[in-house]
Amino acid sequence: MKNLRAILFDWPTACLLAVSAAVHAAGDVTEKRVLAESGKGTNWFLKGGNFDGEHFSPLADISRSNVADLGLAWASEIPAPDGISATPIVVDGVIYFSAAYSVAFAVDAKSGKILWSFDPDVRAAVATMPRMSWLARVNRGVAVWDGKVFVTTADCRLIAVDAASGKELWSKKTCDPAQGYGISDSPYVGGGKVFVGNAGSESHQKTRGYVTAYDADSGKQLWRFFIVPSDRPEENTSAAMKLAAKTWSGTALEEYGGGGNSWNEMTYDAGSGLLFFGTSGAVPYVHSLRSPDGGDNLFLSSVVAVNASSGEYVWHYQTVTEDSWDYNATMNIVLADLEINKEKRETLLIAPKNGFFYVLDKLTGELLSAEKYAKVNWATHINLETGRPVYDPAAEFWNLAEGESAAIWPNMWGAHSWNPMAWHPGEKLAYIPVVDIPSISTNWGGDDYSDTLEMMTEVDGKPFGPGKLVAWDPLSQSARWSVDREFPFNGGVLATAGGLVFQGDALGAFEAFDATSGKLLWRVMTGSAITAAPVSYKVDGKQQVLIPVGAGGGVQFAYPELHAGDRPQGPTRLMAFTLGSDREVPSVAIVPRELPDQPALTANDEQIEEGRWLYADNCGSCHGKNAVARYGGSVPDLRYSSSDVHASWPAIVIGGSRSANGMPSFPLEAGEAEAIRNYLLSLSVQLRKAATSSAQ
Repeated sequence: MKNLRAILFDWPTACLLAVSAAVHAAGDVTEKRVLAESGKGTNWFLKGGNFDGEHFSPLADISRSNVADLGLAWASEIPAPDGISATPIVVDGVIYFSAAYSVAFAVDAKSGKILWSFDPDVRAAVATMPRMSWLARVNRGVAVWDGKVFVTTADCRLIAVDAASGKELWSKKTCDPAQGYGISDSPYVGGGKVFVGNAGSESHQKTRGYVTAYDADSGKQLWRFFIVPSDRPEENTSAAMKLAAKTWSGTALEEYGGGGNSWNEMTYDAGSGLLFFGTSGAVPYVHSLRSPDGGDNLFLSSVVAVNASSGEYVWHYQTVTEDSWDYNATMNIVLADLEINKEKRETLLIAPKNGFFYVLDKLTGELLSAEKYAKVNWATHINLETGRPVYDPAAEFWNLAEGESAAIWPNMWGAHSWNPMAWHPGEKLAYIPVVDIPSISTNWGGDDYSDTLEMMTEVDGKPFGPGKLVAWDPLSQSARWSVDREFPFNGGVLATAGGLVFQGDALGAFEAFDATSGKLLWRVMTGSAITAAPVSYKVDGKQQVLIPVGAGGGVQFAYPELHAGDRPQGPTRLMAFTLGSDREVPSVAIVPRELPDQPALTANDEQIEEGRWLYADNCGSCHGKNAVARYGGSVPDLRYSSSDVHASWPAIVIGGSRSANGMPSFPLEAGEAEAIRNYLLSLSVQLRKAATSSAQ
């Protein structure tokens, strides 16, 4: 009888739990709920936090006055050696995110326990398409909508996964990797739709960028908006493509497809029903080669607004007309209400690659203001009457004499890249992770130009930080405050109603700054470099700040020396912080790197030099531009290759014997592969000599 009474007593509670579970089933994100609850801050429904894309939390439990009491709530090891570049989504106590090879995870926000993982087997595609090896290791997150987690893959799939179980529900091929397309970014959601862009403008294949909308329930394609016109005039039937076609000349569309791909963060506006996205540039980079008879080449390097229901063009603003620097406008977009000249305006804010901060009218695309937020020498200013940049000859690399070089700001990866800026609606400030280094462009003769990122710490004898966190006032178009960083590429940003700005850096520091003054208020060393953006939410009524730890995004492969120098890549983790916890951050054990036994170097200088050029063309984007790969992760430093690796070199490089590990085969001649091996071995010899010299 006692047990019966207990059962009867617990019955209402069980019913309430069942009702609660029904109301908030796994992945319960809808437009109604986002609009109703984003202002509370309990969940982080969307990549930008809300439909305005602010990367702002309205929670204020953690504030200026108590942030010093912030401690580790939990840390979870994530089986992703290449780090995390994703901004997590948090819904009803579950964290959803992705890592390399588009592997998606669901994690308990209370304990850090992994609930499920989903692997779409991108490695199989990498084995047959070598150029995808780098892209496949970069994935910037997932979207969640109506019980589904949406995952995109490097080999062009959009996959719907059940939010409760991690089981695949449906899959759609949204582009063709064989044609040079790929996807590194997350999908975006709104209005019952999933919006997907793609990359490929630099693939030197015939790629024509576009954005596609799918029904979130069934996966049915609803519309597709092409960013550049077709080389076949009969296909340019819409008003937008007729307009764009008039701005192209020459054969670039026929040869290369026009590019313009939208490869990063979009913003859906529920109020206006508009979808906003940025676009990239195209090859050839030099405008006169791409469009010899002139023309602005729409819609390259632009912000575009379309009707989210139909995909119909509404407006565009081109940030770089006649773009020859690949200054993409694909950086995250924030919607903000501002008072400008005593008039309330609904605005769109963006800090694209080119170093100018733009304020546009979100409904019309009208340019309201634009000023430099970073060092810029490609343009002197933006003409506010025409909306066009006024070019500076200092950056016209195509006019250099043969063998001459020029330093061009911003660099080819941009003054601001995919790492999201944050917007504080109370402070009316944007917080931008700025990269203040140049590219060194060299004219090698004819149409052969090269770009190399260069970390410079001073210009004309005046020091400056290669990386910065800048608090930007869009009303005065000036910096309120700035924090210098030792390395250029650092994490995305979170602003909170507690008057705080959170950012992780390339050294593994996770920090909180005063949102008004920029004063450093709290700091913890995480043990791994950080590139992702933090988010905040509540668990059991307590605010947590979550940071993905472990360098992601790709820069750690190609340019490790510009990301965190020779520091080892630590473990990949999720780390959650809350007030009052005294739990210690887990230590990171680093095993010193030593050269193994290797064969003798017998090649001459000419053979080594040939290998250096072949390495740069085929291997550098993954294994490091200067053959210096980050210590740790899935991409080895080839200078430390063992004798067994050297003996198996042709089978690995040409035969693809390690394709299952993500190392594709390359169409090289045996002599070319051998030249690369000798070049790398020559660097090993240099390391060994340096180690011997320092030990004496």
